[in-house]
Order: sequence, then C-alpha cells, then structure tokens
Amino acid sequence: MPELEGGRFLQERELWFSCGAYRLRYLYLPAAAPPAQPLPALVFVHGLLGYSFSWRHNLDFFARERDVYAVDLLGMGHSDRPVTGAADFSLAASAARLVDFMRSLGHPQFDVVGTSHGGAITMMAASLDRASARPLIRRIVLVAPAHPFMLNARWRIAFFRTAFGRMVLRTVVAHSQVLRKKSMGRMYADEARITPETRTGYDVNLADQRSYEYALEVVRTWHEDMQQVKDALPSIASIPALLLWGQQDQAVECSSGLLLREFFRHSQYVVLPDVGHLPYEEAPGEFNRIVLQFLES
Repeated sequence: MPELEGGRFLQERELWFSCGAYRLRYLYLPAAAPPAQPLPALVFVHGLLGYSFSWRHNLDFFARERDVYAVDLLGMGHSDRPVTGAADFSLAASAARLVDFMRSLGHPQFDVVGTSHGGAITMMAASLDRASARPLIRRIVLVAPAHPFMLNARWRIAFFRTAFGRMVLRTVVAHSQVLRKKSMGRMYADEARITPETRTGYDVNLADQRSYEYALEVVRTWHEDMQQVKDALPSIASIPALLLWGQQDQAVECSSGLLLREFFRHSQYVVLPDVGHLPYEEAPGEFNRIVLQFLES
C-alpha cells in the first residue's frame, strides 16, 4: 500500500485538471504491465468526505494491467476549494466535471468505480456520457451509492438542511475530534480495523472547516439531485453495473440496493458480510477480487 508522505497521499503521482477557474487534483497510475489489447482505463470517484486517499488499498492492484485514475472532487482533498457560493456542487455539475475530465485523458473507454455520494455522481456522469455522440463509459461499479431509494438517510439530510443542523455541523462536529472519530467509526463494521494512518489521511478533510461547507452545499440540493438521478436511471439501464455493499452499512442500507438493481438490465448485486460502508477499506482483498471479476467478465 502506498504510504502517506507528509500527509499528502501519493504526491508523486498527482496531476491537475483545469475546470473553469479551478483545478481538480487527480492521481494517475499507468498500467505496470499493459496487455497487447489495452483495457479500458479505470476511474475511482470517492464519497462525500473522502478523497483519492480512500482508494489506497486498491489503486496498485488495478494498475497492474490498466491505467488507473483517482480524483479529488472539486472542493475536497487537495483539489481547489472554492468559497461557499462560488462553485456549483450539484450532482449534475459534479458529473459534468467528471465527464469533461475523462474526455481530456484521451482514452477510448473507461470503467468507473464510484462510492456513496461519488456513486450518485457516477450514475449522473454515465447518463451525460450516454447522451453524447461518442460514449466512453463501458461499465460502472457502484459501492453503496447514494440513490433515490435510500430511506434511512432521509432524516439526516432533513436535519442538516435546517438552520440548527447547519449550525451543529459547523460549530460542533467540525471542531470536535471525538465526534469526528465516532463518525468515522460508524463507517466501519469493526472500528478496530481503523488504523492511525487512516485517521491521519482523512484528517485532510475532516480537520478542514471548508469540508463541512462543501457537505452543506451538497445537502442543500440533495432532493433535487436525487430526483435527477431517478430520472436518469432509464438512460443508463443498458450499462453493465456491479452494485456492491457491506452488510453492516449504516449510511446506505444494503437492502436498498435491491431497489436500485431493478433499474439495470445487466447487473450484479453483492453484499459482503461483516463489512460497513467502506468495503474497499475494510475488506480490500475481497473487494478487489469481486470488482476485477466483474470488469473482466
């Protein structure tokens, strides 16, 4: 697994993509042993308070035979962080930036792995891509994606859309190391699996007040965004999709994946036991095996 160097994950692999007035940071790992017939490039899209560091257990594995990219979405990680109101963080805008980024790379085909909020961005990006004259996205892997049928998240979204909820996030959660530690623990089925390096890596976001402003911007348009995802699903029904969950996911209940699966004509639905919301971190070996099998099937 690549190490953190001075708190900046894989700095020697970072590159930059210009999106308007801002820069999006991404990691690029070229294929170590590319086959004679090149495979589609692979793009990883992190969740709401994640960044490219989230994929530290996966990048080298998939870069054995294909070019691999991991983005820091605008506003997170080491990408530029526009002040509140200066940039559009709706799903449609984030998806459009992702598609523009992929088109800038020059590959004829991509597979995309998106998790949580990044899974919703992946579905919207696939819909935008399908509407183009030259679609690029071949397959998608949705890891506990945010989606319109996730009932257990509604109360949290409703709370953080209130003035009181915004105040709590800004003044209590953002400044409490104890609450940040507890919140991260809820992402895992077994909190003992969280290493000191994991906590240090995520502090890039969790210890930065701007990350919570970004989260509030995402929450602000949540209902409209989920309706857009629902409307977009018929346009991506033909894309082969792997829906992958941890059985003990407390953020997006795994049973809701069965509802989402109904919208894909060629899909696999896999649930990993004893795993929470971040299977690529908590069970990386099994995660890598299942995703590779799907991509090569």
